Amino acid sequence: MITVLIPAHNEQESIKATVESVKTQTRPANRIIVVTDNCSDDTAAIAAGAGATVIASVGNKGKKAGALNQILSRILKDADDDDIFLVMDADGRVSPDFLAIAAGELADSKNGAVGGVFYGKPDKGGLVEAMQIAEYVRYARQVVRKNEQAYVLTGTATAFTACVLRAVASGRVDGTLPSGPGPYYDERTMTEDSYMTFAVKTLGYQTPSPARCWVSTEVMPTWAMLWRQRRRWQLGALENLRSFGFFTKVTWRYSFKQLIAVCELIFFAAYFTSLGMSLASGTFHVMPFWIAIGGIFWLERIVTARKAGPKAMLIASTMVIELGYSFFLKAVNVYSYYQVIRNREISWSLGPGK
Repeated sequence: MITVLIPAHNEQESIKATVESVKTQTRPANRIIVVTDNCSDDTAAIAAGAGATVIASVGNKGKKAGALNQILSRILKDADDDDIFLVMDADGRVSPDFLAIAAGELADSKNGAVGGVFYGKPDKGGLVEAMQIAEYVRYARQVVRKNEQAYVLTGTATAFTACVLRAVASGRVDGTLPSGPGPYYDERTMTEDSYMTFAVKTLGYQTPSPARCWVSTEVMPTWAMLWRQRRRWQLGALENLRSFGFFTKVTWRYSFKQLIAVCELIFFAAYFTSLGMSLASGTFHVMPFWIAIGGIFWLERIVTARKAGPKAMLIASTMVIELGYSFFLKAVNVYSYYQVIRNREISWSLGPGK
């Protein structure tokens, strides 16, 4: 039995299309449940009109995780171990074969969850949107090249078996996993997707993300909203690493990736400082070797953005814009590391952002 759970907070603009993308699956879902969470718009009425069962959260203060905990506590007790629960965002659209492929993957007992490979929805012309779409296309390419193993089980759409969800709940009680508020999802963390990734892997399961299990999602329309989103992602990831331990057999690769990001930041800062000093002193010289290296890098950025469309390829060809976007993302990391070093409590009070 396949149940699709869609937590939604004021998603009247997108919920109909999201439900319809589930209803057109080649492997139909047995139930589509939209969990309305503190909504003040017409999300519930539109979801019901689209054919979903609507259940409202009650007194929830745990955001998305809290809404999911409420519905899972209500329906999971009657589920068989091999029943499947797809958890997806209310602004996502899943590929027509998503459920069929996920069900096939989860038939293998070594797989505990199946994540989607996410893409950005077509932008409305803004530069910040175009940059995110190109970024997501490149990330999807990396997932395919890594034998369809994603870095994190995306919160946009991930399927779990009932057996694994119960194991997560048990692990949070017996100390196998970090404990916290909530039976299944940790309501303390800002990034429930990375928590569940660490949890499922710590329990010994694999977490494939097949390329055909794609899901499209909204991108941030402004730089301010993108800053808040990425700040939440980074702080949440660091908090989850701290909870699970930075150097376990599961988390050490993620910690190493953070270390690489720091090294990249230091390298870029040193490189551009050196370049500026050489230009100012008149000692700058053009070297064919580095021109060739730069040319290869330039070509790679263009080629890897081709699936994002001509606009993304044009932006990539300028290099300057992409470097600026990269520095923007690295600035988010610097801020996050500063917050962690100061040992500031990481919480939802740091601001909104998807």
